Amino acid sequence: MPSASPAKPLAALPDDYVTRIQTAVDGARDVDALVGSLVVAGLTNVFLVGCGGSLFSFGPLRMVLDRAPVPVFTFNSDELLLRRPASLGNGSLVVVSSTRGETAETARAAAAARAAGATVVGVTQDPASIVAAECDHVLLHQGIEAKQVVLAQLGWSLLRATGAAPDYDDAMAALDAAPKAFFSAVEQTDDDLDAIAAALHDEPVVYVLGSGPLESAAQTLAVCYLQEMQWKHAVPVGSGEFLHGSFEVVTPDLPVIVLMGEDGTRPMGERVLRFLDRYTGRTHCIDAARLPLDGVTPEMRSFIGTLVVASALLGRLAEHFESWTGHSLRERRYMWKVEY
Repeated sequence: MPSASPAKPLAALPDDYVTRIQTAVDGARDVDALVGSLVVAGLTNVFLVGCGGSLFSFGPLRMVLDRAPVPVFTFNSDELLLRRPASLGNGSLVVVSSTRGETAETARAAAAARAAGATVVGVTQDPASIVAAECDHVLLHQGIEAKQVVLAQLGWSLLRATGAAPDYDDAMAALDAAPKAFFSAVEQTDDDLDAIAAALHDEPVVYVLGSGPLESAAQTLAVCYLQEMQWKHAVPVGSGEFLHGSFEVVTPDLPVIVLMGEDGTRPMGERVLRFLDRYTGRTHCIDAARLPLDGVTPEMRSFIGTLVVASALLGRLAEHFESWTGHSLRERRYMWKVEY
């Protein structure tokens, strides 16, 4: 049975929580000018490159760039180095992401992309990091929520510069409302997130499902927060693939977390929920459709809601797990400690 009470106090939200996101929103003009200049110089394709959570964080951006008139590819940093796609070269925009800028594979990938003739834009917190040093341009952020805002701005600016964003102004208005929307979403869902952590922190394994832009968010929760930071067995599965194999392990007591957005792939999540409701009583759903998102128009709810779930709510859920298990999110066995 799960323990009856948390092992340590829940981490408080930073005093500058809203300010960090607002700083990212305020950088929209700079991002727009940078991307516009790159498109004018000649853009043939886009590569999104990173490792782990930085790679997974591209999920919402990839959904935005579905409308882009140029090809968009997503690569693990080492994969880019080892596969060396023929389309990488002059005219390529390579966006590399590394939270602290210390990922050696990503620094090497950035250097290789520049050597191939690509323009490299780094998204990181540290302008003096090894990743930033290998980039032509650096976009800074303060935290996972702000990072999603920066990536979203980059995507919408690219669509605008390529003539694929007639609703660009609407998207920017939605981002203007984002700082308060992020904060109110965490406030509203905090009790629900606590209930999920209370129910699952002692479970031997947890499955995490998501579709579309939230499929990679399911990877973030399972791989980064639960496996890496909590040392818990967790399995991420795309909602679209769950019913093509993984569902055979479902038993009445199997715990599953389903991430749901309001984007076009929502029916995939609704389908797996219908199945899970029949065969297990341990389903927990984090649904963007339940968020208030004050100041966001109906047309932009799926856009902003995806950013909120993928960053703010999953990060806060991880803090609730930390509270219940007593295991610090910063504690590691191997990462940054041994050669690997």
